[in-house]
Amino acid sequence: MESPLVSFIVVSYNHSEFITECLDSIKNQTYKNWELIIADDASTDNSMEVAKKWLKENNILAKTNFHSENKGFATTLNECITLTEGKYLSIIAADDYFHPDFLSKCVHSLESKNDNFGMVFSSSFILTEEKKLINYHQNFDFYENENHFRTILKKMNYIPALSTLVKRSVLLETGPYDKNILIEDYDRWLRINENYFIDFIPKNLAYHRKHEGNISKIKERIVFVEEILLRLKYDTSLENKSKINNDIRKIYLTSTEKEEIKKVSKKYSQYKGREPWLNCCLKYGLPIKLYHLKYKFF
Repeated sequence: MESPLVSFIVVSYNHSEFITECLDSIKNQTYKNWELIIADDASTDNSMEVAKKWLKENNILAKTNFHSENKGFATTLNECITLTEGKYLSIIAADDYFHPDFLSKCVHSLESKNDNFGMVFSSSFILTEEKKLINYHQNFDFYENENHFRTILKKMNYIPALSTLVKRSVLLETGPYDKNILIEDYDRWLRINENYFIDFIPKNLAYHRKHEGNISKIKERIVFVEEILLRLKYDTSLENKSKINNDIRKIYLTSTEKEEIKKVSKKYSQYKGREPWLNCCLKYGLPIKLYHLKYKFF
């Protein structure tokens, strides 16, 4: 089996405390044919200096993309992708890190599959602030086979972004990352899922660090809404109709933002599996209490 080049993209934003461990985990991969692209999105700490020091001390040449102004994660990724030369791409935030066998197992997976597979992912650990390891997936029932997963992915994002390996040709084919959403990774998986199979390795081959800098409560709400809007966009089979409608109800009953409702209403009105009553409530801004009457009188 060949050993094709893999491009690692490491993106940092105020990750000076963690970036060395991330870069060490790349250096320590048992699979050795890789190149490194390091990006920093205008960190306010010394992340960039730490990265430069690591490169010098380890005598590793890398392509760099250091911003003087913050541009956002998606924009940074799109810039970095133009610098890659590998057959496969691995993208990781600088506060996460890999198991030494991550790359060897992922490359083997894709090299042993046919051209219908566009990417592979593994399970991973979540590392808490208390240094406790938690399994990202409690079980692997979500992946029976590639055909089963194609439907399951439209219900929920089961893919840890840090533990993915994507064919560069497939990534380019599915277009740039969307800089207007926070869950650009889920959007990417769903795009790939439209035309390619996704393989899964049921082993924890990466470590996602949870800390207070990851995501705020406000962002959690945005992610919740964006996930549902993406499912409305990509799930046309109606197999997941019940879950989508239930999640739309959650938004309707908990939203306090008119713009949020407006955005959801526009997408939901185009969904062929919509509930007419709920669609009416969203469209005309009917009081929440009227929605509850449905279950009383209809």
